[in-house]
Order: sequence, then C-alpha cells, then structure tokens
Amino acid sequence: MIRAAKPADMEAIAALQIASWRGAYRCLLSDEYLGQPVVDDLRAKWVGMDVPAEDILLVSETDGDVDGFIYVICSRQPAYIDNLHVTPKRKRSGIGAALMRSAAQQMIDQGVESVYLTVITDNIPAVQFYEKMGGTRGPVQDEKLYGEPVTTYPITWTDLAQLRDA
Repeated sequence: MIRAAKPADMEAIAALQIASWRGAYRCLLSDEYLGQPVVDDLRAKWVGMDVPAEDILLVSETDGDVDGFIYVICSRQPAYIDNLHVTPKRKRSGIGAALMRSAAQQMIDQGVESVYLTVITDNIPAVQFYEKMGGTRGPVQDEKLYGEPVTTYPITWTDLAQLRDA
C-alpha cells in the first residue's frame, strides 16, 4: 500500500534510509561516514521534519511496516526527487517503481512539468533502474553528499505521464 507519510513514519523513514545507504553505498562513501555520522545526519533530517505542503512524501507499507519511501521537493523548478529508498530485503520487488509512478501522478495533479534527481555514478543498479523508468542521464558532475565527495549523474524526466505509466 502506498500512502502519504505521517509524522509517526519519520523514525521508520530515517531507519530505512540508513539501512539503504549502508547497503548500497558501501565502498561509495567512507566506512567512517557510514558508521555513526550517517545515523546522526539522517535522523536529524527526518525525525521531526515538517514536510512543506507542496512537497510529496509517500511511503510503501506492507503488513504495517514502512518498506519504501519517496520524497519529492516540488517547490524547485524542475522538481527534485530528494530520496527514493526501498528496504534492502525488498529491493527489486516493484516498490520503487510503484513509488515513482504514484509520485509522478501527484506531481501531474499539482501541475509539475518535470523532475530530476542525482544518482552516484557507481551505483549501477540505481542508474539502470532510473533509466528503465524512462529517465534521461545527464553529464557526470562532482558533488558533496554530507561532506563526502561523490560523482553523480543527473537523471531527468520531462514527461511525467510517461513516468507515471512506466
């Protein structure tokens, strides 16, 4: 079941992103950062966060447990997918695609015309997933992720109906 996130979900969202990063970003971010600092940073981001009304924060829930989420910042032009994570044990189960399609429909309903995200270049499964969902990869760029240097691709969708139907 996909639904709008509630304040009571924020702890689960933080825990899910921590687990996701520790699995997907091993060897992409430093082991030191993936220890306590990632816990501190992501709990500070999510726990107690007030989600702006125009933004989209959806969760996937199975048997009462949050097993995926997507957060889209719609106040930016184009809109920005800040996070999409699925609990490691449920990856490749269709949850990520369902979250992307649901968020695309909500963006369409809000009049959003396009959306993008950035993905670490060496996170090959994520790059392939976003391209399978119809995203267009842009040029490599250097960024900092919580102070950690990373190389990323922007991935853009200019047709949200195509993303919704992917």
